[in-house]
Amino acid sequence: MTRYMTAGAAALATSLTLGTAALADTSPDLRGTWTGTYTKVSPSRTATGDAPRFHDGEWLLDIQKQQENLFWGPSMWRPNSDADWRVYDATGTISLDGSGTIGLVESSADPEIGVNALVDAKYQDGKIYADFRSLRRGTAYSVVLERQVN
Repeated sequence: MTRYMTAGAAALATSLTLGTAALADTSPDLRGTWTGTYTKVSPSRTATGDAPRFHDGEWLLDIQKQQENLFWGPSMWRPNSDADWRVYDATGTISLDGSGTIGLVESSADPEIGVNALVDAKYQDGKIYADFRSLRRGTAYSVVLERQVN
């Protein structure tokens, strides 16, 4: 009986290991520089009146490290090409279900800022389709990020 239990446990462990490896294989390699332009909406402020504000911008996500479905890199954005980049850290995870679904958190080392934004995204057809929601300023936008090739 013990021999059968041991064989069953070994088979289960092998199945779980192979299943985990198969899931890890479904994670695309996202390392590299991704860019896109967008139009964002920000809530009104006392100084700007009642109307929401619409502005164009540019986002650069530089995924420098990836381990299986987890990744990290700088997240930079600016209102136009003449402006300086605002730089944050991005940490993300690619869903293990093979769907290409990505969850990303943009944060700052500055404790006054902390978590800046949450991003829901999907990797599809070689692009990242992302929906950005700022937790600090109420800004929201959608963007298609394309990998930059040097």
